[in-house]
Amino acid sequence: PTAQTIQRSQRAPAIQGQPSPILTYFGALLEKGKLNKLESLELAKPVLQQGKKDLLQKWLTEEKLACSEELGDCIKPMDVQMALSVYLKAEAHQKVIQCLSETGQTDKIALYAQKVNMPMDWGVQIDNMARMNPQAACEMAQKLATDPAGSKVDFNQVTDIFMGYNCLQQATAFLLDALKNNKPEEGPLQTRLLEMNLMAGQPGVADAILANDMFSHFEKQRIALLCEQKGLPQRALENFEEITDIKRCISRTDLLNPEWLLKYMGTLSAEQACECLHHMMRTNMRANLQLVVTIAREYSDQLTAAELIKMFETYKSYEGLFYYLGAVAMKTEDPTVHFKYIEAATKVGNFAEVERITREDSHYDPVQVKDFLKEARLPDQRPLINVCDRFDMVDELTQYLYNN
Repeated sequence: PTAQTIQRSQRAPAIQGQPSPILTYFGALLEKGKLNKLESLELAKPVLQQGKKDLLQKWLTEEKLACSEELGDCIKPMDVQMALSVYLKAEAHQKVIQCLSETGQTDKIALYAQKVNMPMDWGVQIDNMARMNPQAACEMAQKLATDPAGSKVDFNQVTDIFMGYNCLQQATAFLLDALKNNKPEEGPLQTRLLEMNLMAGQPGVADAILANDMFSHFEKQRIALLCEQKGLPQRALENFEEITDIKRCISRTDLLNPEWLLKYMGTLSAEQACECLHHMMRTNMRANLQLVVTIAREYSDQLTAAELIKMFETYKSYEGLFYYLGAVAMKTEDPTVHFKYIEAATKVGNFAEVERITREDSHYDPVQVKDFLKEARLPDQRPLINVCDRFDMVDELTQYLYNN
């Protein structure tokens, strides 16, 4: 029998200067034709020990050797690619998958499994790969998840696998690809994707995902709170709905882009916007006044001049009132607005502007302004003279100036 013949040849003493008896024996067999599985395996061992890999490759190409799983196992430590070709011919499917995985040919794994009709536990396969090569595992998982015939993997399971090996980057890349169709039923996974980046010290990744508006079914309150905690107040405000949360978050004006905040205020109801302006004035008027004035000017029609005047007066911010009314007074004929502008200009000491308005403006109530200016006792009486001169109150002016 072949096995006994091989053993005798292996035990036979070698003669110096000549090939070993076992190689002589196999040489004779090779001349006759193809070796069987046992012969192929026993020939491969001494040939590989001598480092003659090319010779083995030559016999494989000439189909002189019988391919088996054992032969592939013998070759693999020396040459994975050659072992892969042996496993393929031997139909050792599991070993083929393993070699494809180890050599980074992950794109061929699913195709091969499909071709040989091999049932696959893709979760186990991805787990095995993630341990050795997370990036290759990620690429394969993405292909399986986006298969045109339908996903072959459970998204949660794959995410668990990557996170189990602390592979946040791969878990993120996988979910970004797998969830790209933004389906309502994938809301919990969208939440998980944002949450794991925010919690693991990668707020920049969550910020980019939210900035690109990729998802709309995540748990908004949960993500908004995390964004607020991790220093992303803009993303938090985009997702908060309760006014209490909005007010708390909007007070972080030091972290918010003023242009963005101006646009954001336009998305709120008039009532909410007014509450926010009050909150900004109450919490840090010195830092927020300029921004509050800009918002008030931009949305004056929606918020109404009466409400905004009342707000500035509540906090005794005549400077804010002056700069706000300076922009809106010219757009309205409301006598109250014009009077309040004169009053604010007086309170901030801008007497040149008081003089100009009393001289040029035609929409204030002259009696109301005259009485106010008499009470105010400005160092320069020209504003009062302008009003009395223009509106036929010269006698009263003369009497006033005489008495004072």
